[in-house]
Amino acid sequence: MTDISVSVVNTNNRDLLLSCLDSLHASIAPEVEVEIIVLDNASEDGSVEAVRERFPGVRLIAQRFRAGFGANHNVIIGTSVGRYVYVLNEDTTSDDWGFARLVEEMDAHPRTAALGPRLVYPDGGHQRSAWRFPTPAVSLLGLPTLGRVGVDQSKGTRPRSVDWVAGAALLLRREALDRVGLFDEGFFIYFEEVDLCLRLRRAGWDVRYLPGVTVVHHESQFSVDMPERQINEMWRGRRHYWRKHHSAAGARIAALATGGQYLGAAAAGVIGRDRAYRASMRLHARNAWRADGPGLRELAEEWNRGADAATS
Repeated sequence: MTDISVSVVNTNNRDLLLSCLDSLHASIAPEVEVEIIVLDNASEDGSVEAVRERFPGVRLIAQRFRAGFGANHNVIIGTSVGRYVYVLNEDTTSDDWGFARLVEEMDAHPRTAALGPRLVYPDGGHQRSAWRFPTPAVSLLGLPTLGRVGVDQSKGTRPRSVDWVAGAALLLRREALDRVGLFDEGFFIYFEEVDLCLRLRRAGWDVRYLPGVTVVHHESQFSVDMPERQINEMWRGRRHYWRKHHSAAGARIAALATGGQYLGAAAAGVIGRDRAYRASMRLHARNAWRADGPGLRELAEEWNRGADAATS
């Protein structure tokens, strides 16, 4: 029986994807049966050919159109057979993925539906990866400290229950998914894992943080590196989440409080930060007060229309 189905979605990140697959294969041990499935999200950088050449044992889904994070992983989950599904970003690596430790932890806690490892940046710096749910009250709590106190749950060295864990590396119990459903495809990217963890918790399942397994997430430490469409999409995900799980008034409070945190960060960044950082923080804050501009969903739709036109 397959223990873990690894679900990796890639979009034009050939070199990062190959590094991810290299590290995954180096960690596979006989005591844990692992299958690796890659869905390529219509890449144009030779990712499909590279995976076929270097990793013939990886099951590859070469998708000809671009879809969102949840929709793509849902496709993989639907074709996988493992007792547990390990949702991974293509920009993750690990010296030891700890497959046996992950299975042991999940088997020992049969009510755990989602498990997140410790995430670090490429330089080894701690990356926050487990948080309290972003309720209106929690958003207000984060205002005085700009979200630095009372929200982060990824501290310490002991495994424990948390509200939600990041989707960059997220181990899921298939039995729980069968009962509560997969990712909500109303989210294109961002906040779909928050929504899933909340649905799991409401159904009586547990979500845990496991700092004994470390995964390197090759993302930037600073929001300044996020282009405007990415920021817009993040805010669209936030709004969808708040409207789905809270009242209209609560969603508005959460948005304004979160925007206030970014505005405070922009003000605090006057000293010690460059202009680009402050501009990025102001862009985040702006999204709290007015409708979002075009995001990553529109970018994918534009690409799909172009691909359709080229083949018609």
